[in-house]
Amino acid sequence: MAIESATFLRDLIFFIKNDLSTNITDPIAGTRSAGSSWVMTSYPQKKVEYPILTIKANNFEARRAGMGTDQMDMQITLEIRIWARNQKEKDQLYQSVFNRLRQIQITTNGSIESDIHDFAQTSAVNVDEDGDGNPKSRIIEVTYKFYSFS
Repeated sequence: MAIESATFLRDLIFFIKNDLSTNITDPIAGTRSAGSSWVMTSYPQKKVEYPILTIKANNFEARRAGMGTDQMDMQITLEIRIWARNQKEKDQLYQSVFNRLRQIQITTNGSIESDIHDFAQTSAVNVDEDGDGNPKSRIIEVTYKFYSFS
């Protein structure tokens, strides 16, 4: 799936969403309700069954790709947030997400083949709710670059 300039944001988010949905095992796949999603592009407005992953774009930077061109080199920062039932599940999901994003760069139909380059994780911050039974969360910030974007 190539990222198209007219729909680059949607294409990037859905590329990541579809890949994570397909390649990371939902810990409650056997018991998750039919109407409940496990990887989403925003926090849902309906009742949630943890764990979930949410993906959203947080920042965009663009620089001219050279003199005499209107093409741009862009960097997009994504927030991938893991919402888990406990610390162990949060850590396991984080490791799975990080490994998958790291590994798909050079695979067939991977990120480089889709013109998404230079994957980097810039931070991973814990944001846990206190108390037993409250969601445990980790916000992962990753960046991707598009070169000579027109």
